[in-house]
Amino acid sequence: MIGETDDFPHTLARFIRRPRVHGGVVHDARVAAICLAHGVEVLLSRDRDFMLFPELRIRDPFRKSEALLA
Repeated sequence: MIGETDDFPHTLARFIRRPRVHGGVVHDARVAAICLAHGVEVLLSRDRDFMLFPELRIRDPFRKSEALLA
């Protein structure tokens, strides 16, 4: 299990100040911040809202020849 780190509040604050990050996307910002804090190289997800966080590479696991989205 991975979770919030000491620098998590700073990263999350940066993410939630971005345009279009409100409502349910705030939860996506939290997931992205935690992934980055733990060195996750690629997040497997079909949720395109993660594209709002280009620091994190996203891949759709259900597309056969899916290139990394970011």
